[in-house]
Amino acid sequence: MNSHYGVRLGNSTVFRWIQKFVPRISEYVNSKTPELSDTWHADELFVKMKGGITYKNKGTDTKNIAFLWKVMDRKTRFLLASKLSAFRDVAGANRAYREAVSHARGSLPERIYTDGLNSYKTLMSSLPESQRPQHIGNAGVRKRHTNSNRIERLNGTLRERVKVQRGWKNPASKIAEGQRIHYNFVKPHQALAGQTPAEMAGIGVEGQNKWLSLLKASLSKEAPTTN
Repeated sequence: MNSHYGVRLGNSTVFRWIQKFVPRISEYVNSKTPELSDTWHADELFVKMKGGITYKNKGTDTKNIAFLWKVMDRKTRFLLASKLSAFRDVAGANRAYREAVSHARGSLPERIYTDGLNSYKTLMSSLPESQRPQHIGNAGVRKRHTNSNRIERLNGTLRERVKVQRGWKNPASKIAEGQRIHYNFVKPHQALAGQTPAEMAGIGVEGQNKWLSLLKASLSKEAPTTN
């Protein structure tokens, strides 16, 4: 705001806006039905969180850690879920996947790519057979046929932002959902020929200031969509 609009605002003012308006915009965008492919990617990102757990990895203890679970559509790169969890467990994976299914508005994937975390395998095996996608686990950036480059690129984008924030103080923060909305509806992607994931999914918004368009639409319930 300071650099782009010349308006001097304090950090606490912006944070109050996030807490107040992101839930309204979220309700609006989640009422839309994106046009998705038959393949999804899921992954989890370590984030700093006040009061988080001490996570042991390869003999090293890292304090104040939480986990941000993401589920993304392969073709459109539309981010279906961005869910914060205290633990890297089946419950966290389940909440993220259920949220993705809800935001997909009835669309289910035929296959899903994940890393080798057992929580994904347990989750997929617990789903009814009629709703269970083909699970391609242990996907990675160096694996030619089962790579997760799309979601790994997203991880890099999120890490850059989270690093600047120096961690989150409250697990109830609306920042994760705000980042999902920004990624889907505001940020153009070079890999999508300058379109946003929402535009690729047929639910983009018009206007130069897409945050303002989203806010107005969420308050008026009138959608300036590009459909």
